[in-house]
Order: sequence, then C-alpha cells, then structure tokens
Amino acid sequence: MKRLVIIVTLSAAALTVAAPARLAAQPAAQDQATRPAGDVNIDAVPTLNPDGVRKIQAALQKKGINTGPIDGIYGPLTKEAVRVFQDRYGIKATGDVNNQTLFALGEVDLAI
Repeated sequence: MKRLVIIVTLSAAALTVAAPARLAAQPAAQDQATRPAGDVNIDAVPTLNPDGVRKIQAALQKKGINTGPIDGIYGPLTKEAVRVFQDRYGIKATGDVNNQTLFALGEVDLAI
C-alpha cells in the first residue's frame, strides 16, 4: 500500500487573511518560533515560572536524574539535578538553567 503525503505551506499573508485577530494577539510567539537557532544567546538565563520549572524537573527525571518532587520549586535538589545534567552533557555546570541547557533538555519553548 502506498501513502500519499501532502505538505501544505501557508505564507504569512495567507495566515493574516485567515486569522488576523489571532496573529495580532501573538506576534512575539510567531517571531520566536521562526527565529533562526543561530540568533539565540545560549548563555541567556530565562526567568522561569513554576510551570517552566515543572517542565524542567520532568525532563530531568525522564533522563534519569533525580530532582526531588516535581513541584515547580527551583530549590537545591533541582539546582543540583541541573548541575548533574549539565556536567553529563558537556555544558558548563552552574546549576542555572540557560538556553543551552533548555535546548539540550528539549524544552526549547522555554528559551528566550
């Protein structure tokens, strides 16, 4: 059985006509999603809210690194878990979550 795959590409102009209110409400998200990875400062440290910390804790636990409870608190256990992850992946082990750490964890949406 053969499968037919159709790829549809919409231009920004087509999206603007289709949903102008949605695009007007979220221009920063669209810009960030289309920004080339080379333009990201890997050393930048984003401000993380509790949901972001939970995502990081869950990603670390999936990699087999104990963060303590997934509670959204960036406490000493989470900081040590980040430090261990950074060391294992050849990232400067500071314990602070920078963009490079987020990319390595697969949590690109939290990067600034």
